[in-house]
Amino acid sequence: MIVSRFFFISILCSCILGACTSSENRPEALLNIVLVDAPPSYDSVFVEILGVEVSINAVGRETESQSIFIPYDLGDKQIKVSDLVAGEVLLLGRGVLPPGRLIGMKMILGTRHFLWQDEDRFAIPIASDFSDEVPIPILFDLEAGLSYDVILDFDLEQSIQTIQSDPLTLALTPQVDAVLPGTFGEIQGRLGPTTIKPSILAVGSSGSSSTHTNSSGSFVMRLSPGTYDLYLDPKDDRYLPDTLRNVEVILGESLSLEPITFNLAPVDDE
Repeated sequence: MIVSRFFFISILCSCILGACTSSENRPEALLNIVLVDAPPSYDSVFVEILGVEVSINAVGRETESQSIFIPYDLGDKQIKVSDLVAGEVLLLGRGVLPPGRLIGMKMILGTRHFLWQDEDRFAIPIASDFSDEVPIPILFDLEAGLSYDVILDFDLEQSIQTIQSDPLTLALTPQVDAVLPGTFGEIQGRLGPTTIKPSILAVGSSGSSSTHTNSSGSFVMRLSPGTYDLYLDPKDDRYLPDTLRNVEVILGESLSLEPITFNLAPVDDE
């Protein structure tokens, strides 16, 4: 299982590293859609994703938009989104599109969403005021003969709402953002101890984004250039939260933070 997992990642990375280069002499553009995540402090989260619908104004037909559905056909549609952290990505779909302007995108969800907490499974139905067609704001020009990678960040930290605690009742309010090529920088780091599942919230003038660590305590965030405050939440009452102020994200660069270990919370002697 480990061998096949890393084989898949190596093939996917080859596709990503080869993006934005000429792909044969053809009058279309190739769009690769990959998925990453920011999961909450549950053991695992599964979201059923059927595919992505894109809307485009093709060259020569700028007054008429065309919708194209790109299905997810590469595996089980109930995707373990909570594994997609610290640089792990999933190729969600690939479509050959006419050159033009990408003006809209929707992630099309199914109905089977759930999470595991300890040994218990909890359904996560879509909230009544949300749709299974999740709009994703995007505006991007596609040129013929080029390949592009669009990263979809499914922010589970903001997408899973607790309706009540006992019994645990949840609702899915899907929050998905598109990260476009050539528009972001990265922050990488490592939090300890690795026995907990902390979250990281980045807040800046351009908005906020959250993620979690993987099993080794590593995390990666892809953010628009700017200055951010990072709020580190251990998700465990035994440890104190921490904050990093004025962390600068530079376009096209990856910033590696020094490893951080959460401090133990004071013990109540009563």
